[in-house]
Amino acid sequence: MLPHNAPPEYADRQTLWNAVDAAEKSNKAQTARRFTITLPRELTFERNLALIRDYCTRQFVDKGMICDLYYHDSGNGNPHVHLMLTMRAMDENGRWLPKTKTAYVLDENGQRIQGDNGRWLRERMDTVDWNDQKYAEIWRHEWEIAQNNALEAAGRTERIDMRSYERQGITDLEPQIHLGPEAAALERKGIPTTRGEHNWEIKHVNALIRGLQKTIAALGEWLHGIKETLSRHETISNPDDYNLGEVLLSYLELRKADREFWDHRARTKASLKDLQAILNAISFLKERELDTVYALGEYLSRTDAHMNELRKKVRDKEQRIRDIDALLNADKIVHDLQPVYSEYSNIRWKSAKERFATAHADELEQYKKAQRLLHKFGLSHPIDRKSLRAEKAQLEQEIEALRPDVEAVQAELDELKTVRYWVRKVVPDALPSRAENGKSSLYETMQTAQSKKDLSDLLDRSAKQVIEPNQVETQRTLQRQRNETL
Repeated sequence: MLPHNAPPEYADRQTLWNAVDAAEKSNKAQTARRFTITLPRELTFERNLALIRDYCTRQFVDKGMICDLYYHDSGNGNPHVHLMLTMRAMDENGRWLPKTKTAYVLDENGQRIQGDNGRWLRERMDTVDWNDQKYAEIWRHEWEIAQNNALEAAGRTERIDMRSYERQGITDLEPQIHLGPEAAALERKGIPTTRGEHNWEIKHVNALIRGLQKTIAALGEWLHGIKETLSRHETISNPDDYNLGEVLLSYLELRKADREFWDHRARTKASLKDLQAILNAISFLKERELDTVYALGEYLSRTDAHMNELRKKVRDKEQRIRDIDALLNADKIVHDLQPVYSEYSNIRWKSAKERFATAHADELEQYKKAQRLLHKFGLSHPIDRKSLRAEKAQLEQEIEALRPDVEAVQAELDELKTVRYWVRKVVPDALPSRAENGKSSLYETMQTAQSKKDLSDLLDRSAKQVIEPNQVETQRTLQRQRNETL
């Protein structure tokens, strides 16, 4: 990712980093700053890519740095990017500038200061402030904001907090340590590691703490009331029979309760935004006569299947276009290199033929490769180029004709999946998505567990607010009784 004044050829990373190395005179010079940034696994690849590109543009590229970005996702639930940033600024013509410069030392009146040797004192200064320690906190904070905005835009309720437990004021829970790629890989294979065992112990202790909180919460009548509020249809045996309108209203209650400790203005603004989203969703569902969780699941499944059919049609046509381009190119190569191959074929002497083959190895290989491609499609030179171009133009028109349908179905699918997400926040076991083999995916299992955890945490926090004032009042009563006794 290049700033406006960078040479276009620096888009090639080999050219870029060779130029960076060549600009340094010292073999100890720092040539790059490197980051590894974890991406939210709740977002799709497309949303994550847009998120990290926007963040890098605003934080690095717009300030003059070149950003070399590598997106890495091996399917283990840990999408992340590796970044390398240049350290030198560039002038408007794309030439590297010095990292430092010297300037006269000035007194409080702006006058130069003379040293003991009679010379004016000078000091070394960085030409840019990219190495300033303040950016460690700024970049982390901006990444927190960017992630949370992206999660909200995607209809997700998860939020990121880059602060440690200590800085958040959480004193009753112990933070886990970072496993690292090696330990994480071993743990996924079932091989225990020291770091993994340490984290397991922390999880166990934290679970005990949360369990105690739940036990205390269960002592109050409030718990019974809040459970009735959050799951009014608890007596229904099958989650698929839940009424969608009631489920969405329960989701509103969840969101409202989760913001109990926000300030009034922010809480009101967020509640109005949620209410508008729910009203739009109910109107969307009413137009399609979807009134139960089961009906939503069936409609979502049909819509998803329809989208897959449309995508397959587009992919098949795009593949045929690529094949046509390859055939046209192969036919041109055969035409252009036919004289070389004919000359090679007409050589009778073995030694002369070998010398010719060595001298024209690349051309002969291109010719044979092009011929093999034509034969693969049952064609021979010369092919009917006019007919193939006409077929390509027709395919392009058909793809363009399909695009409105694809966009419309995708928009509907996005809306359905948003409603599905809201439903699962209230009823975590409803509408499970299945892999091709019919089993629940790891992501599905984790999402269900997270939804259950969110419900549990909400109950814990609210119970704590109910119990703590009662404890304070009890302590005051005991103190009054003690004073009266004395």
